[in-house]
Amino acid sequence: MERRTGSTATYLDRASMVVIILTFVLFLSALVVKGFNHDLFLEAGVLLVSVKIILNGCYMDAHVGRLEGRIDELRGLLEQLVRPSRPAEQEREP
Repeated sequence: MERRTGSTATYLDRASMVVIILTFVLFLSALVVKGFNHDLFLEAGVLLVSVKIILNGCYMDAHVGRLEGRIDELRGLLEQLVRPSRPAEQEREP
């Protein structure tokens, strides 16, 4: 996933932005065509569900990034623990 600078661009990719904008445009067009009635709640629900799913994906992406960082840190610590013991084992073998 491509990372860009900026507040919204940091968290949302182009596809997510397109889905949010398209859903919002469809919501507004349904509002104009159908007016303020019971169907408005259905359209608003669709809009909120779409945004919620995209934001959950962004949250999970950020969470996975933090976990990968912690795993890399643990991998580095394990490599530091394993490296000093290897030369000592090689000296004892011959």
